[in-house]
Amino acid sequence: MIERLHRAASRLLLSAILGSGFAAQLIGAASSPESVRAVRTTEPIRVDGRFDEEAWNRAPVFSGFLQRDPDEGEPATESTELRLLFDDRALYVGVKLHDSAPGSISRQLSRRDDIAEADSFTLFLDPHRDRRTGVLFQVSAAGVQRDAAIYDDIFEDDTWDAVWESAVSVDADGWTVEMRLPLSQLRFSTAPGHAWGINARRVVHRKNEDSWLVLVPKNETGLASRMADLEGLDGVEPGRRLELLPYVSARAEFIAPESPGDPWNDGSRGFAGTGVDFRYGLGTGMTLVGAINPDFGQVEVDPAVVNLTAFETFFEEKRPFFTEGSQIFLRFGRSGASDYTTFFYPEPILFYSRRIGRAPQGSAAGDFTDVPASTTILGSAKLVGRARGWNIGFLDAVTGREQGRVSSDGLQSRMEVEPLTNYFVGRAQRELGRRAGIGFFSSAVVRGLNDSGLEDRLVSRAVLGGADGHFFLDSKRDWVVFGGLSGSNVAGSRAAVLRLQLAPQRYYQRPDAPHVAVDPTADSLSGWSGRVGLNKNSGNVTVNAGLWGISPGFEPNDLGFAIQTDRAGGHGMVLFRKLTPDRFTRSRHLSVAKWWTWNYGSESQGDGVQVATGVQFHNYWQIDLALGRSVNTWDDKLTRGGPTTIRPGIRSATLAVSSDLRRRFWIQAAAQLSNREFGGRSRLFRTTLNLRPFPMLTLSATPSFLKAHSVAQYLATIRDATAVSTFGNRYVFGGLDQTEVAIPLRASLVLSPKLSLQLYSQALLSTGDFPVIRELAMPNTYDFPIYGLDIGTIERAPYGPFYIISPDGPGPAPPFALPVPDFNQRSLRVNAVLRWEFRPGSDAYVVWTQRRLDRVDSGNFNFADDLGSLFSAPADDVFLVKITWWIGR
Repeated sequence: MIERLHRAASRLLLSAILGSGFAAQLIGAASSPESVRAVRTTEPIRVDGRFDEEAWNRAPVFSGFLQRDPDEGEPATESTELRLLFDDRALYVGVKLHDSAPGSISRQLSRRDDIAEADSFTLFLDPHRDRRTGVLFQVSAAGVQRDAAIYDDIFEDDTWDAVWESAVSVDADGWTVEMRLPLSQLRFSTAPGHAWGINARRVVHRKNEDSWLVLVPKNETGLASRMADLEGLDGVEPGRRLELLPYVSARAEFIAPESPGDPWNDGSRGFAGTGVDFRYGLGTGMTLVGAINPDFGQVEVDPAVVNLTAFETFFEEKRPFFTEGSQIFLRFGRSGASDYTTFFYPEPILFYSRRIGRAPQGSAAGDFTDVPASTTILGSAKLVGRARGWNIGFLDAVTGREQGRVSSDGLQSRMEVEPLTNYFVGRAQRELGRRAGIGFFSSAVVRGLNDSGLEDRLVSRAVLGGADGHFFLDSKRDWVVFGGLSGSNVAGSRAAVLRLQLAPQRYYQRPDAPHVAVDPTADSLSGWSGRVGLNKNSGNVTVNAGLWGISPGFEPNDLGFAIQTDRAGGHGMVLFRKLTPDRFTRSRHLSVAKWWTWNYGSESQGDGVQVATGVQFHNYWQIDLALGRSVNTWDDKLTRGGPTTIRPGIRSATLAVSSDLRRRFWIQAAAQLSNREFGGRSRLFRTTLNLRPFPMLTLSATPSFLKAHSVAQYLATIRDATAVSTFGNRYVFGGLDQTEVAIPLRASLVLSPKLSLQLYSQALLSTGDFPVIRELAMPNTYDFPIYGLDIGTIERAPYGPFYIISPDGPGPAPPFALPVPDFNQRSLRVNAVLRWEFRPGSDAYVVWTQRRLDRVDSGNFNFADDLGSLFSAPADDVFLVKITWWIGR
């Protein structure tokens, strides 16, 4: 208190003697400034990391940064001076970052947009001044750039990339950074006088010090909404601008044919491609972004997985055209909330851009087939920006009609495997004053179905629409109610709609589910999904609660992603946290949560509680512990269209420990343990090892080990009229002992901020042993008698990898054959990418990808043998060279 009074008295004395403006410039502000001013320059500014131009001496100096970490609210231990200039084409940023120990400045190199463990400076801008969106530009002391878009006030999306310049120099007083931010890269509207939002952040890595020009306390939220005003930008215009990014590429594939005599694959083949991306600023705050014949050959490969469920695997989008600016289409129903905690909510994703350009959904059958690995994107365009107070985004893409080549008995033919398809998605959001916001979402998929096989498989039309929003209950924007409601309708042939009714998302054929029923005459399907939540955004005690529902007929998967319907649920959570240091820790938290899940037949599908806690110590080590408990409920999906069973309750514990992430070597270790009622169990151990032996090299490994036992892993449904107790079907399961080892490795060699080599590899060894085969005895139980022990007989077939099962021995039930489910899957994926940014916005890529896959049905895990078999498996290699050239200003 005495120190604060002393500082206040000093400020008043300086103001009285020297004048308030000069005093603020001299000492900065002990509290955050309300405004920052940029001044116009007519002198050319050379971006070299030095203040050589006279214009920098005329620019006001803004300092007075305040710590957020480690001592919140205290002045930064190292002084930072910010200056801003502008002309008709760019905003110039000059920062002097004083340092009492310049030899200790951390200058770890990293690839662009990666957050390195290094000293850095970040500038935040809100050009629209809507207090909801913005951009950031970060430069590390090693000169590495990072940029990102800000959305929903506090969230960052680093898939946004701009073309801008920066330079860094280090001297005896610290380091200096200069930036040139072209106005063509910033979206803002024409106005007589511009007042943008601005903030700045400095990180001193060795001190773990994080200081801000405008401080937002750790237990409060806000980024775009908590900026100072950037004034003085008189006479700047967004203007119309055109940027082109043409590319040329060449690809060589060395893929071993599956069998000799393949007429389309002799082991090697080559391809060449060209296309162009473009960006056109409309001068109204809107930007048109498009791509003609885009190529994504430089994108990192997806990791291998072993999926034993009925649902597809979700993979993240990595293609630049779809990731950049994607935040406008995402986070439906989440606006206004700083925390979006859910418990076992299978939240539908309304827009999943990987549907565009996906693998063909049809199939081709013959002695030899050649089917494209992906659908050709003929063209795609996005219109994004802000108009009349609305944040708007539209995307439209067209994918081509794909043909698979078939050869049978020496005769070749073609078969359509994917129709001509148009994809559309639109999003609009608006703030209604400071207390509320609304948004709208729509999407549509239209297919040109000319093939009868595809017509029976795919719907011809799928549309989806929704509205979302939020309302703050108090003027501090602390308590907020938020949510959204969406509806879908798909239409097509009866066969296509029947496939959707029987699909794993809904299983209308369930014999004991009176609230759903199969309609073979239906040619459309409709449904809805919604959620409402309550969140307390700030404070040492926060609250998060929600209710949600997904009707059985909801179907967003033509352009979205959903693995569950026919579900409703709710949760409530209280979080106690202290983010300021005490005698023993830097921060700590404790949360308590309760959750429920039901289906639309009012059957409980989940009921549990969770307690989680964590602390960070003064040495920056951290420990987190979570304990969960759920009770026995019902499971209407285990039999995959059959009767309901018991869902065993689970007792789980997760423990994670991490060392000081600032060090050259750090480690994170986690263990997840769970035990199910009736004997199921799982043990997962994962470790991350990260080593930075040199500023230019980072090595990391994330090995994991899974050991699990499942009492009932679904295998098959066998039609049998004698199985009266299970509605005329036998639901066959296996007791599964699964062992899995995954070894992802990454190496990043950054020779300069413009030249980098990244290597990613993943070895996956997964084994499944089914020592017993069993069937469901009765609905509403978890009783699975074993063939050959409790009921019937089972023997290995003499003619192949099959079991011959007689369900009741000499009884009337017919025997059936079941493929031996044991498996050993060994997979290796390697991806190496050399990237050189030879001029701003222009890149050259050299890429090598290798895939190895080996699968047998032994079910015996032996690490050395499995690893040896993996490296001796045939390899598929792909080499790519791609050059993109940015044309713009």
